[in-house]
Amino acid sequence: MSYIATVVLYCIGKFKGERTAFGIYHLLAGKKSAQTIQDGKLYRLAFLFQAFPYLKKQTFSSEVKKLLENELIQEVDDQKYVMTKAGQQHLNEQLQALPIPSSLNGWEYTNATSLFFDRLTLLIQTLSNLQYFNRKFVPVTKNEETIKWMKDYLVERRSNRAELATQLFEEIKCCLKECSKQDADLFVLQLTGYERIGLTKHQVSYMYELDEHYVHLRRLGVVHHMVHLINHDASSFPVLSALLKDLNVNVPITASTLRTYKLLKRNYSIEEIASIRRLKVSTIEDHIAELALCVPTFLIDKYVSVEYQHKIKQAVQLLQTNKLKEIKAHVGEDISYFQIRVVLAKWFT
Repeated sequence: MSYIATVVLYCIGKFKGERTAFGIYHLLAGKKSAQTIQDGKLYRLAFLFQAFPYLKKQTFSSEVKKLLENELIQEVDDQKYVMTKAGQQHLNEQLQALPIPSSLNGWEYTNATSLFFDRLTLLIQTLSNLQYFNRKFVPVTKNEETIKWMKDYLVERRSNRAELATQLFEEIKCCLKECSKQDADLFVLQLTGYERIGLTKHQVSYMYELDEHYVHLRRLGVVHHMVHLINHDASSFPVLSALLKDLNVNVPITASTLRTYKLLKRNYSIEEIASIRRLKVSTIEDHIAELALCVPTFLIDKYVSVEYQHKIKQAVQLLQTNKLKEIKAHVGEDISYFQIRVVLAKWFT
């Protein structure tokens, strides 16, 4: 089984049979939906959001099947699983040998990660080649937006290219010194420069005898570590911070939710917003649950009375579950599923 199976097993342990396995798939692949966001927050799995953006549903299903065949999980409901004792032991052994990188912060950095890494690798390649007066090289990325960004970046900075390269080197070294030596090596080996082609994840995994998906996750951990350092101390990283300045590294809500939020601020009701945006009322309710999750200043009293909030909180604490159906059965017909979701989002994440 691949390291993806280890991460899936870890998530199944967190879900405790309360959500379907495909909730895990959407989380790991990075599907920006209200349900995925809520699952990530409620079950403390948001750091794994978009951990494997290349993950295909067929591959995911195959990994779940292997976990079942090896009796590491068992099905308790349609597409809902729990870990067996053997599964817990297997997971403990796997995480002891190959721990999930602690620097992962997928949900917070999802809007910045890919573009930041593309820009960084292209900048390293470009400056390295310019140092040797080589202007004829094949860019490491085919993304036209990134290539245009690089051209504009260099035009804006007409300073000595050697000084820029030296500063970039020092900033990267400063970021990597807090990583393990192997993490730093895994990261650097995949970089391309003058007359040097970066190794693929497959080549690095072969060199270090590591699972290819684990190599990917560790590189991602290094990138998230770098973004964290730069975002919290931009003045110490003048070159690297420029790679992030136009990217949203704040709490990322979906674009559709942002449009709803603007209308809510203008005091439109849920029904009015649904009509204006030609969306279902349930979709607008999803947006409100997302706002309760992601915006600390967002107030929910307008949608759930203080009395109902108290009843829902008591039910959750008594039942020790996030299952909407069980909570609903306890609180009664007067309280809607929407109100339960909003309270869970606001107070139990």
